[in-house]
Amino acid sequence: MIRLPRSLLARILWWHGIAVVVTALAVSASVYVFLDATVDHLERQTLRAQVLAVRSAIVVRPGGTVDIAAYDARRPPLAAGMTVMVLDERRVLTDGMVTPAPLAAPRIPRRDDETYFTRRSRQSFYAGLSVPVVVAGRRLWIVAIQNLDHPANVIDDVVRQFLLHGFSVVSPLLLLLLGIDALIVRRALRPVRRASALVRTIDASRPDLRLTDPAIPTEVRPLADAVNSALDRLTTSLRMTRDFTADAAHELRTPITVARVRAAQVEDPALRAALIADLDALASTVGHLLDIAELDSIGQLAMAPVDLSATAQHAVATIAPLAFRQGKTLEMREDGANIVDGQQQFIERALGALLENAVKHTPRGCHVVVDVREAGVISVADDGPGIAPSDQELVFHRFWRRDRTAAANSGLGLAIVQRVALAHGGNVVLMSRPGLTVFTLRFFAT
Repeated sequence: MIRLPRSLLARILWWHGIAVVVTALAVSASVYVFLDATVDHLERQTLRAQVLAVRSAIVVRPGGTVDIAAYDARRPPLAAGMTVMVLDERRVLTDGMVTPAPLAAPRIPRRDDETYFTRRSRQSFYAGLSVPVVVAGRRLWIVAIQNLDHPANVIDDVVRQFLLHGFSVVSPLLLLLLGIDALIVRRALRPVRRASALVRTIDASRPDLRLTDPAIPTEVRPLADAVNSALDRLTTSLRMTRDFTADAAHELRTPITVARVRAAQVEDPALRAALIADLDALASTVGHLLDIAELDSIGQLAMAPVDLSATAQHAVATIAPLAFRQGKTLEMREDGANIVDGQQQFIERALGALLENAVKHTPRGCHVVVDVREAGVISVADDGPGIAPSDQELVFHRFWRRDRTAAANSGLGLAIVQRVALAHGGNVVLMSRPGLTVFTLRFFAT
């Protein structure tokens, strides 16, 4: 079974190529049959004309001798390779005219009606016409024979060579036609390629893009409409999920705040501290859920110039009290303004998540460095124990935690960092080994 190519262009050219070859062969064969039939008709007419000329010139002499002496004055010119003879039931009565008889009498048909025949000898191929006549009560046959291999007889050679030479001439034209077809099909498929490129840009930040190009071919339009319909359903589902997450997070904030106030009234210090820590972790998770819900709509917000250096200074100042309480040091390296296009609040949240991650998950005495000296880049490094290679591919997954028993860790911080980077057309890269962990957040600098 033939396995068709997956490309639509290749399939069209494949089937069109087969159709062109079949059509060319059919046309060539039809022309060949037509020419062959025409040549046979012309040959029979020529042979019949010679037979009729001989018939009018035959004279039977006293004693039964057949004579066609009057033929020379009346006959039409014989074609090249033509021979005319007269036979009875047993033998040839007259030798071939102009040239000797090419065929022996037994090989010539003598029937009751006009007979067209072909014969091959060692040297040549012949076509002939045998016509029965009655002269002076005597039954005779007048035979005209044409040597089809005679050098002057080119019609049969042309017909026999037509398929071979005709196909050798037509083949390059067919290849040229397929090349032109390829250009035409490629041009016709340009709207499809544009639509494919547009679909590849659709994500959670740009859910409202649709295939609306009026140049999309009619045959592909149902597929484009189906894709648009599917995108409408997905967009609706995405918005419902995002709205539910945001609404749920908002609704949880008030009960958490009330619960924290009540927890502060617990008399047992250990229990009070545990309850407050748990509620703080829950509040952090709710805050992260709100961040994720807001990030899903970041593509619909206008970008503005953001100074990464100023943003880093504010984030370092915010996290500094927590770092100092845990016995860790902070350092910031910058060379002035570092401007990118983006959303100030989201970039600040991403940087805050990186700093919080570095401060909370390193032992006392560690040093954290924030570097914004490279254009469009923020890096946060620490000299802690590092992240295991098996965990480095998982840290950006939502709700992933290396220690599932740690209630203070929601597993959403680094997922938010990655989402912010992607929403700004950048990325976040992790490099970690024992004694050094670096998170590098890249944006497009202006």
